[in-house]
Amino acid sequence: MVSGNLPEDVVSEILLVLPVKSLLRCKSACKSWYTLITKPSFTTAHLNYNAALKRNHCILVKRVLPEHVPPTESVMSFIRDEISTDDHVPPTEITISHFNHFLQMVGPCNGIVCLTDHRDIILCNPSIRNFKVLPAPSFNYPQGLFSTTLGVGFGFDPHSSKYKVIRIAELYEDDESGGYGFYSVNVEVYDLGTDSWREINAIVPYVWYFPCSELLFNGHFHWWADDVDHGGESMLAFHISTEVFQQIRLPDVCAFPDGNERAFLVLNESIALLLFNPSEQTCFDIWLMTEYGIAESWTKQFTIGPLVQVKQPLLFWKQELLLEKANGQLVSYDLKSQRLKEFQVYGAQESTRIWRIDANLEGDTVNFFATEQLLEFGSFLSSFLQDTVN
Repeated sequence: MVSGNLPEDVVSEILLVLPVKSLLRCKSACKSWYTLITKPSFTTAHLNYNAALKRNHCILVKRVLPEHVPPTESVMSFIRDEISTDDHVPPTEITISHFNHFLQMVGPCNGIVCLTDHRDIILCNPSIRNFKVLPAPSFNYPQGLFSTTLGVGFGFDPHSSKYKVIRIAELYEDDESGGYGFYSVNVEVYDLGTDSWREINAIVPYVWYFPCSELLFNGHFHWWADDVDHGGESMLAFHISTEVFQQIRLPDVCAFPDGNERAFLVLNESIALLLFNPSEQTCFDIWLMTEYGIAESWTKQFTIGPLVQVKQPLLFWKQELLLEKANGQLVSYDLKSQRLKEFQVYGAQESTRIWRIDANLEGDTVNFFATEQLLEFGSFLSSFLQDTVN
């Protein structure tokens, strides 16, 4: 028995529908409730319950405020339902001034996002404004070797119920004369459950970066990379659970450097590859991997444009493609009407990133398990993460 005359399964069903903030209070009510709420089976059930609701789909916008000079303060905002062409973005919920203009946001996964400037890494739950700064990797590299980050990934392993951060790092030699020599590419994995980094034995290609060239999809995290087997380019996929890499060859039309940029987005539950050359009038070629993991299934679907002064694609959202203009303004292209709409949402040039969040925002939560881990493993308040909503 857990509470009075109520069986544990009944109490569990009642607690299951509560938002995270209420569950955190219930943890302090009594020892039996604490034990129940912190069970892995309960946290998994709570995650699945919120995922099944599929309510309050929204988008999370990360941008650097253009009025800040120099532009060093990043902000994140939830936009629920439709974006108005007349109104400004809803009140900012989080400001981040610790990181520089090139702050990246990786994920999201179950409402948790990974923030990085390729030096520091933070896990953040925007819906309750809670975060954790990850410890720096502390591996002993051979003398004379230095490390720099090529790519960062983030995902959830449902088999071990652990969140993982993946860091692909280049090791290089830097001699006294300022010379540079490539040494190797290493893979490091951080487990939120153990709060520690470890190296994994894997041979991976060199990873490159374009905005929106990193994607979490289908239990894998993906980066744009060299194709060491066939030459050309590939999508490097890392399976979050098995920690096995797979290279998926990109269409033969990709031949870097060809003047085009690449972006990986999700369209119709498949990975979409967008090829474009930002200019005064930009066209976007849309390719779809119709069968996941099969390079031969890449199929060109259509071309968007030319669009005037459009810089880069951000997200497919409700039959629209959200994009950023050269002046940092958010716009959308309707895939059906082929019309462009402008929104009164601005960021510093090339600073805007947008993700779809499947969150129970009305309940002040995304999922309890993620929040519980962030709270239990040393999250704290800091001057660079502030709640700006009264």
